[in-house]
Amino acid sequence: MPYNCYYVDLHKEHFNVDVSGLVRREINMDEAGDKLLDMMAITANGRLTAAEAPGHREFIMTRIYESA
Repeated sequence: MPYNCYYVDLHKEHFNVDVSGLVRREINMDEAGDKLLDMMAITANGRLTAAEAPGHREFIMTRIYESA
């Protein structure tokens, strides 16, 4: 769920939901929330995430949060 518009344009394949329109004021919070909820429902119904589709299976909390 990126907010950096430049990064999104370069790496669209890495993100499930693009809400960078918030930064550009192209969408509001309600629209962003709807996008997130829609993708959550689609994923819960079996769609692979952007990380799962190419075969990534690793997930390590300490790489994200040092305190974990």
